[in-house]
Amino acid sequence: MEKEFIDKVNDEVKEIIKSRHEFIQRHYLSVRDAYQNLYDWPELDPLRHEICLCLTFGLCQAAITLTNHFLESLLKYSLIVNHARKNDVNEKDIDGKVVSSLIEYHREGFELYNNADLATTINRSCSVGLISKEQKKELHLYREKFRNAFSHSDKVKTFGDSEIQVTGVKLEDDKLVMDEISQPQLAKFLVGQGLAQAYMAQNEAPKYFFYVDHSAREIINKLFDSKNSQK
Repeated sequence: MEKEFIDKVNDEVKEIIKSRHEFIQRHYLSVRDAYQNLYDWPELDPLRHEICLCLTFGLCQAAITLTNHFLESLLKYSLIVNHARKNDVNEKDIDGKVVSSLIEYHREGFELYNNADLATTINRSCSVGLISKEQKKELHLYREKFRNAFSHSDKVKTFGDSEIQVTGVKLEDDKLVMDEISQPQLAKFLVGQGLAQAYMAQNEAPKYFFYVDHSAREIINKLFDSKNSQK
């Protein structure tokens, strides 16, 4: 019985892998560069790694949700580090202890930005020069379209005014009777939202991640470039 169960589970796992194969073929080459090229910033690399895997296996709604978290983490970490560098925070050891020294080094920035909302961190990142005005505008669009829409399950923000063609079917006198074609707003048509959101995510998730990934690499260069870090 135990062997039968193990064989059944193995077959199920093989079927799952097989069902993801088309997504791997479709997406891996596009995410390969981001997947293989680390930031060398351990606060963010695990998120980058997992999002790339989500995209590779076609888990695009998961990729969007994790990219939302990645974006917020990127801006908060960057603002905290930038604050310490620009304000010449004392990097000396506290009682000769490295951990205490690191916590103190980031303390002021942490207190400023840990509880900040995404709108605030986007605006502040622009004002201190970590992102451009164009990036600020683009990130605010993503904040509304993905972060707020997905985090709050706001279907109006997710689907906007988009419509969908549907035909209702009902049973009358043991016969299926079709209604005329209707075109409701998707945001108000609950039964169609699950599949529609999944398809939308397949189109949008890669673009969203690649934009944030590119922004991350630019910010990291600004933060940790040896010349800039000494200014």
